[in-house]
Amino acid sequence: MFTLESADAGRMRRLDSRLLVWMVVTAATALFVLGLLRAPYPYADPRFAVALFDTEVQVTLLLAVATALWFPGRRMGLRAPRLAPPRGAALRRVAPLVLLLLAAAGAWAVARLSLPAGAAFDDGLSWRVLRTTALVGLNEEWLFRGLLLAAFCRWWGLRRGAIAASLAFGAFHAINILAGQPPAMVAVQVLVTLLMGAIFLMAALGTRSLLLPMVGHALYDFAVIDIGRLAAAGANATGMLVVTVLGLVLGIGCLIEIGRLRGAEPYPT
Repeated sequence: MFTLESADAGRMRRLDSRLLVWMVVTAATALFVLGLLRAPYPYADPRFAVALFDTEVQVTLLLAVATALWFPGRRMGLRAPRLAPPRGAALRRVAPLVLLLLAAAGAWAVARLSLPAGAAFDDGLSWRVLRTTALVGLNEEWLFRGLLLAAFCRWWGLRRGAIAASLAFGAFHAINILAGQPPAMVAVQVLVTLLMGAIFLMAALGTRSLLLPMVGHALYDFAVIDIGRLAAAGANATGMLVVTVLGLVLGIGCLIEIGRLRGAEPYPT
């Protein structure tokens, strides 16, 4: 009899094909690189993110087709959230992302409310930035905490697979050097994204789903970009410093927890 489990079993074996996995990852990375090179704005300009919207759509389509054809979506976290037992441990894994989002939302609210009266600020651009970061969260979680995490855990086990996926996520952001970022700034971005990725990864393991990390990733990126725009318009953006420090501390804690993981796969049935 055909069951979801038997279908998953066949698709799970596709994750053992390193050639197939790396082909999809390479294709997605190539699309990101082309998008960076074609962007008509400098990296620090918020319009840079908006200009990448088409690229993000292309990556979404690539991942959707690859997953539909070859990979087990449910076993890559593409399913509704459900706290993994024991619930207390699952909640501890989710807590860092919740705290980070609350801090980011507070910092954004303070910045928005402190915007001087009459200051020039384009709310329409904020919505376009959010539209892009929504796809950024979708795609990067699907790629790194979905496909790569599931594949790496098949190859090396949960702990080493999670470490490898976190390192891959950080290293991926080195492509920002192609957008004109100074090497020192790119090195900082690699470190910060490594720590942020650890927070997203623990939330994914705690809920056995990519939904919360996708939403959290999108909103965090939006807050960072929009607070920068608000600061340029004269708003108080000191809350972002608190968010940054909190994110680094929480990320280090999550990395330590990743080093203690035991098991075989991130999203068991």
